[in-house]
Amino acid sequence: MVSTNKAIIIAANPFKEYVVAPNRTTKVLGDVEFHWEHLKRNGGVFWDIVPMGRRDLPWKHSDIHSGYFYISRLQKVKYWINIEYVKRWRDIDLEQVEMYIPEPRKTYLQFYRNRCERYYAILIREIRELKPERELNDFTLASSNKKVELVRNYVIVNDPGWR
Repeated sequence: MVSTNKAIIIAANPFKEYVVAPNRTTKVLGDVEFHWEHLKRNGGVFWDIVPMGRRDLPWKHSDIHSGYFYISRLQKVKYWINIEYVKRWRDIDLEQVEMYIPEPRKTYLQFYRNRCERYYAILIREIRELKPERELNDFTLASSNKKVELVRNYVIVNDPGWR
């Protein structure tokens, strides 16, 4: 695995209702614990994020293999993750990785394929609780070295190496 000094912080919201199909919503798409259980059973789990500006571009940070989940309502960075890769859904053979896709995510991929095929799919191989939990301003942006103040979707940061 390539070593890097960058990581991703992903905003997670286990309190929000997400539409996964017509007439069906769920909170588990934003629930790290739900995804962690899927990972334990299957050896990996997919999370996805919307590209900045909803653009349709390949992921340009292939050197990032580490990340953190920020629980937005709690305003805490609570988890560290080990990332195998990040690709657009359209660039992944879903049949080959089906076991890593939790059911609600499979459902919205089925019903809303055109909308989400450009989303970045993150294959996570490990999730750990971060102890101690961190504040956003404990991290600095990789692009400017400024303290992180806000994460709506995701940000790329200098990896402090917390596990």
